[in-house]
Amino acid sequence: MWPSARSSGAPGAGGPGGGGGSLDYDAEARRLWLRLGLHEGAEAGAGVGVQSRYHALDPIWKHPQTGARIYVGNQSAAADASMLAQHGITHVVNCTDNIPCFHEGKGAFQYYRFDVAWWWRHVDGSHASTAMFVAPMLAFVYNKALCQGHSVLVHCLAGAHRAGTTGTLLLMVLENMRPREAVTVAKMCRPIIDPIGNFPEFLNRVDAAVASGVLPTPKGHSAAETK
Repeated sequence: MWPSARSSGAPGAGGPGGGGGSLDYDAEARRLWLRLGLHEGAEAGAGVGVQSRYHALDPIWKHPQTGARIYVGNQSAAADASMLAQHGITHVVNCTDNIPCFHEGKGAFQYYRFDVAWWWRHVDGSHASTAMFVAPMLAFVYNKALCQGHSVLVHCLAGAHRAGTTGTLLLMVLENMRPREAVTVAKMCRPIIDPIGNFPEFLNRVDAAVASGVLPTPKGHSAAETK
């Protein structure tokens, strides 16, 4: 089980920060699709070249005991109940403040909205505030889903920036990775993952909270294959 965050007033890395605003990540997602020559929500299999390398969702981590996976994906994956069922996904982390939780209240689907773009509204200069923002999402993913054998979709619009950052965060905590290593591994699994804007600062805050012991990590897990 995922332990509860510990109370601490220790300062977080970099002090209070980030404030003042956030990128328009929906616009960034559409610019990404434009650069890649894709239409919105395009999936692999619809063509050749770069489009054949862009998937609606990609696995980035597998639980070593239950085999449940964490997927990072886009809005198309989140909206497609049959695709979710095909991948054994019952739990969804919606990393936006505007995309609906498409299947909430339907069948076995459970949702957690993690508005990561506005992390700086919740995180001040303390490790404790970082842990309080992150720990409920971690418990939803790890305790409620993965440990019970249920796979998880972490999504935003394109599955690149907001969901990509959240997936990177999960790799950091589950595999005891530093931010740079976790980004590298995440991009190997899903190449469009790209923590932009003030997301690197957020990942550094999470890294510091883990290092301080205020944000605990699950014990006894070694690196796991995703495929």
